[in-house]
Amino acid sequence: MIAALLVLFGVTVLVLAYVLRPLREDRSRGEGPARPALQAQYERVLGMLRDLETDWRTGKIPDEDYHELRRRYLEEGAALLRALQEENEAIDGKARVEAVEAAVQARRAQLRRKGS
Repeated sequence: MIAALLVLFGVTVLVLAYVLRPLREDRSRGEGPARPALQAQYERVLGMLRDLETDWRTGKIPDEDYHELRRRYLEEGAALLRALQEENEAIDGKARVEAVEAAVQARRAQLRRKGS
């Protein structure tokens, strides 16, 4: 009876670890939850632009509608691209701060060794 409970507990822990793994991986790469969503939206807009172009070239969409929709999609894509770039800059800034902190710690350790 106890062995069965231990096996059940072990299987539960393994399943939870497997299910929660993507959440841990995102944190380890330094990406916030917004980055994948922004990337997905940006790719969606690019796909809509490609589809719009195809529909216009085949005559499914009139010129007036094409130009208006294209302008909207380009504005949305540009806004998403700016947001992605700001996210990258924030991640890069964090990495720079961490690198400086690591260098300071290394220098302190070196000075301590010399002083000893």
